[in-house]
Order: sequence, then C-alpha cells, then structure tokens
Amino acid sequence: MAKLGNFPPSGDYSFPYRDLVGAQVVVTGGRGTLGSALCRGFASLGAQVWSLDMSAVKPAHQTNPKIQQRVADVRVRDTLVDVQKEIARTDGLDVLVNAHGLQIRSDFAGCDEDTWMTLTDINLNGVYRSCQVFGEPMRTRGGAIVNIGSVNGVVVSGKGTPYGVQKAAVSHMTKIMAVEWAPLVRVNAIAPTAIPSGMTRDLFANPDYVNTKTQSIPLKRTGTEEDIVHAVMFLASSASGLVTGHTLMMDGGLSLI
Repeated sequence: MAKLGNFPPSGDYSFPYRDLVGAQVVVTGGRGTLGSALCRGFASLGAQVWSLDMSAVKPAHQTNPKIQQRVADVRVRDTLVDVQKEIARTDGLDVLVNAHGLQIRSDFAGCDEDTWMTLTDINLNGVYRSCQVFGEPMRTRGGAIVNIGSVNGVVVSGKGTPYGVQKAAVSHMTKIMAVEWAPLVRVNAIAPTAIPSGMTRDLFANPDYVNTKTQSIPLKRTGTEEDIVHAVMFLASSASGLVTGHTLMMDGGLSLI
C-alpha cells in the first residue's frame, strides 16, 4: 500500500515521488492529450495506471503494460463502478486524477440549456461521480485525489463562461471533500492556463491567439503537458503530505492582474 494520504514525506529529496512507485492510479479522460501525458508520467515512475475514457481504445494506447485501458463514461456511474470492482480485486486505489473535460465556448447569455447541461454533466457532475465511486474506498485506506480545474474558474473569460462556472465549482468541491474526507484522504486541484491539447487545438492554430495569450501572462508563456504532470505528481505524492483543499494556480501569474 502506498502512503499517499495523510502521511509526512520521507525526506528523500533526490526522488520525492518514491511512494508513487507501485501505486494504483486512476486517470479519467486518460486518452486525451493531458490524460495521456499523466498516464505516461505515472507509469514512468512504476505506478500501475488505469486509463479511463469514453473513447474506444486505439492500438497506440495499448503498448505500455503499466497502463490498463478501460472504456468508461463519467456521465454513467455504472461504467465507473465496473472499473472500481476490478480495482477492488487488487491492493486498492491510491491516487485518483480527474482529468476529463469538455469545452464548448460560449458567453453566459448565449449559452443554450443543452450546452449548459452537457458541460455540467461532464465537467462537474463527472468529477462528483468519479470521486464518489473511486474515492469512497480511500476513506478507510488513505489516498490522494487531484482534480483538474482551470484558471477560467478564477478569472472571467468571455467565451469560457459555462466551463469557468463548472471549474469554479470543482475548486469548491475540492475544499469540501478535503474537510469531509480528512484525515486519511487529501484532495487538491490545479488551475492551469491554456495548454496545447485536443480541446484547444483550434486556438493554438491561430498565431494571433497565441501571441495575445502569451502577452497577457506575466511569465510570457502558456503551459505545457510537462508543467501539469509535474504538479499533479507533487499533489498526488507525500511530497505534498500537508497540503489539502488547495487549488494550485498554474497560470503564469494571469489571475494576479
């Protein structure tokens, strides 16, 4: 059993993520750009990763023996329960990373109800279901949960309003769970600025967007997969053993101005 909940770090400063070796990790949205990077990152440490996604498994995703591919939809609780039953036949889950998400860009006034409900069921309700199904067993064994939020949950974005509302709610849900599920489970979130991904492919294909976005960020760069993976590993490991209920801003200072 990995000690990833309410445990102090080991003091092994040369390899602070040693306790992730052999850990059981679930990543929702595991076949998306960010989800895939997270799966590869945890697997590179020697963790056993369960990659969940509603999309069919492609041969390219089946090459790493440390990554178990499963089809599951965060909108359908039973599909998550089926995976949890498999995990229950192992030593049990140590880390849950909710990396799934959907963006349909709209302002508040122009957002129709179908769009609002679709986004809410994935971006907010999907985290709720995932945490209940996979997080509940952690309450007796310990573990760490990391939710992927967004800077849009902190600052107002004209065409990211529904997404921003849901990510703000995820950040608050993170705080609630951190209190309710203490002392054995730590629950944290990250709030990144835009990174190149399937969700933002159209934006990053526009040089004017990239230039404007970069200039709006004090550190003068957007994020990368590696930025996110390192942060999630920190929050998942006992290197952050005294951190819970926190949303780590990963926006290059954007939310400060």
